[in-house]
Amino acid sequence: MLRLTGLLFSLLFLVTLACTPSAARLQTRQRQTSTATPTRQTSGRVVEASSFQGSDLGARINAADRALGSAPGEIVARGGGRITTQIIVNANHTLRLMRGTYAPATQEIPVLLGAGASLVGEGWDNTILLESTVPGRFEVVSGIANARRNGDPDSGITIRDLQIRGANPGFNSAPQAVSLGNCANCTVDKVWINSTRSIGVQFGGSAAYGHYASNSRVTNCLFTHVASQNLALVNGVDITFENNRFEDPGQPGGPGSTVIDLEPNAENDRMERIVIRNNLIDARKHNIQAGNGIVVQSGSNTTLLGPILIEGNTIYGGNNIPPTITNILSNGIYVFGNTMKDVTIRNNRVTRTGQSGLRLIGTRFTVLNNQFTDVGGGGLPGFYMAITDSRVENNTFTYTGNGPADNGVELGKPFSGNFIRNNPGIGWPKEAYPQVRQ
Repeated sequence: MLRLTGLLFSLLFLVTLACTPSAARLQTRQRQTSTATPTRQTSGRVVEASSFQGSDLGARINAADRALGSAPGEIVARGGGRITTQIIVNANHTLRLMRGTYAPATQEIPVLLGAGASLVGEGWDNTILLESTVPGRFEVVSGIANARRNGDPDSGITIRDLQIRGANPGFNSAPQAVSLGNCANCTVDKVWINSTRSIGVQFGGSAAYGHYASNSRVTNCLFTHVASQNLALVNGVDITFENNRFEDPGQPGGPGSTVIDLEPNAENDRMERIVIRNNLIDARKHNIQAGNGIVVQSGSNTTLLGPILIEGNTIYGGNNIPPTITNILSNGIYVFGNTMKDVTIRNNRVTRTGQSGLRLIGTRFTVLNNQFTDVGGGGLPGFYMAITDSRVENNTFTYTGNGPADNGVELGKPFSGNFIRNNPGIGWPKEAYPQVRQ
């Protein structure tokens, strides 16, 4: 009897093993092939917005969402269209926007996402979601809780594979096209933020109710001509900005654009375990003066800081190839604040800035293996440091001979307890010795 049971188990195992490769190949084709029927990535029903009644596309999407009830499911919208009704995607539902241009004209934020909800397109060249054309409405997508009260937490939100394009007639420097506030376990991936008229993407809301963004990331995104801060963090823990590309920041008449901006607004805001890695900032072809490349600050005097890692980023603050030499960005990497601490800056490349390639104010910095080319100039030093108990080692400065540049280091106070060694091309003043060992 035991031998017969074992034989039956073996036969079932062999049948299962034989079927697996075929099923796997079928799943791979579904993921890689764009067809009229979207690949389901959530469990539950799939419903078509066009099958429901409503005064506009937004109303039809909301009717489809209600039909799903509280169970997981997916709403599919096709072909684009005008949206005059705010879209609310409830918990654990996915709104899939197939190719087309979706044009909100709503007084409210056009798209709200509940806990565990997703907004998914068909690729950023195919699915385009515009800003609302209503004056003063710059947010395009938000978590539901964040939209109702700044500081309330959202969770599990995913936004991917679409383009968000500017369409508002005005400018601002505070609202965010993708506004995720104190979102936990949230992801923005493969999204193109194109010519939006205020901030591009932001994590972190008010800490007044004890919440902060956590375990969230922005990856593989493209930012072009964003009017204000491209990518921002106000209040967060375990946040990663990685493999994003930023081109030509700022717009004529806009409020001014810092590309990556970490800026707590209050003393109880957090910036803990933050990673800014492998991003490209490119202003070589731009002709609009912008702000800075990567800024990390603690002007609010929060002590809830660090560690912060700035690693492997490439910053072109302007063009250094004749005949046109430009300085679009002021500072390359700028980290400062009375309470700033525990920041590692390594393996970055910074080229052609109007002011400092590296400007640091704080304590316990680790600055290793960074390359600076044609930074500073016009009477401005390429480097500024008011640091204590820090390590600065194996960094380089190179001058190509094209345009202004300055290898000098301006020292601020305090400047003590540092270990500085082997930084070829960087001109330390005599006041820096004996901390400089080279």
